[in-house]
Amino acid sequence: MYKASVWFFIMGLLMGCVGSDVKPLAPASVNYPDWFLNPHQPNDRQLYGVGEGQTRDAAIQSALVDLLSQLSIEVAASFETRLSVHQQDFESVERVSEKQIQASVANTEIRNYQVKQIQRLSYDKTVALIAVSRKQLLADIQASFEQALARLKSQQHAQTGDYQLVNYLFYRRHLPQVDALQQQLKVLNALDRGFDDVGARRYLQQFSETALQLKHTLVFELIADAPSQKWVAVIENALSQAGFKAQKTARPGQNAQILLTAQVSESEAYGFKIVRVNLNNRVMSGGQQLGGESWMFKGQALSKEVNATDLALQRVAQKIQDLIETQGLNAFLGLDLVR
Repeated sequence: MYKASVWFFIMGLLMGCVGSDVKPLAPASVNYPDWFLNPHQPNDRQLYGVGEGQTRDAAIQSALVDLLSQLSIEVAASFETRLSVHQQDFESVERVSEKQIQASVANTEIRNYQVKQIQRLSYDKTVALIAVSRKQLLADIQASFEQALARLKSQQHAQTGDYQLVNYLFYRRHLPQVDALQQQLKVLNALDRGFDDVGARRYLQQFSETALQLKHTLVFELIADAPSQKWVAVIENALSQAGFKAQKTARPGQNAQILLTAQVSESEAYGFKIVRVNLNNRVMSGGQQLGGESWMFKGQALSKEVNATDLALQRVAQKIQDLIETQGLNAFLGLDLVR
């Protein structure tokens, strides 16, 4: 009887809880401020940006990207902003932005911005309005641009090697920096239509053209030991598709070399001929190793098939080709050769 009373007492408490006024939490309506829905338009003196995020810092960061996106419009990047209202169990306004902003634009540092408005709308949503002086932004970006350009010129001057592959790798490695500087030039022109960019633009264009010329005239000499001869054609084809030349006899001055060695072992199990290959490559220039990797491959064929070993080796060749296609020539050679 006692146990039954306790049981009904507990059940009564539970039923009481269910029957109480406690309701599941529902999302609250979010009312966006007018300065967010109808942001200030940029003018000759200031640029504005609005953004939202879960925290104050995230909202400000989003507003900075929005501000820079206005410059992206002027440098012909794709940008679309629209307001859409969604009706679910509550009403909310979602600011949808689809931006294709060059990374160099999005990463532009803005040092002297002002937070004009900051408002927390809910526990996980904050909105912000920022402003920056157009003149100050121009000065900051110009100073950053000139420092980066001077650093690039200094590095180029110090690059006095006689080996074409070494020189190509230098120019190839700095192409992303050149791209970023070219985009910064567009931003500077967007901020000041009278900005003199002729000398810098010509230098950056010549830098890119030099990298392309070095690539087109670079010739790789493939030197393979007897076991690895079977896969020379696969690597030649990969180099050709990447825009390089490959040949077995190096021309004077064209001293880029890819040395191939392989250890091949054979075995049989459960009616299969199994071939295991340890393929090593080294990328050399002027006696210096610049890259290289070691790879393990396995190929197999039915032992009863005619030329089972050759079939297994063909499957190794296919695996080498597949690896280069999926992971890239850079990974295969252990060298940052192509973009």
